[in-house]
Amino acid sequence: MPLIEVKIAKQASRKQERILTDKLGEAITLIPGKTEKGLMVSISSDEHIYKGGEFLEYGASVNVILKTGPSREDCEKLNEAIFRIMKEDLRIPEENVYVTFAFCDNFGVNARLL
Repeated sequence: MPLIEVKIAKQASRKQERILTDKLGEAITLIPGKTEKGLMVSISSDEHIYKGGEFLEYGASVNVILKTGPSREDCEKLNEAIFRIMKEDLRIPEENVYVTFAFCDNFGVNARLL
């Protein structure tokens, strides 16, 4: 039931999207009880991303939405993994990546509210 939304300044190839999806699938398991099978990933590339009023050729924003409950320490582990993926696999400098975490008590999946 977790959702990770990724916006990337550069156009990503299908191969890059597949690698990103696979790596995020591995990373989500850093949150206890979360699996790749339950993860939905949304990727938007060729986004117009600005920081400090300047256009970023290499930049990304990542929004992680989870059901309320994970500890700060578990989120820190996932955060570190996301930054590593952005840097190593997409070559996006750490200073051009923002990651946000949102927690939701009401999550709809499989036509029912959890």
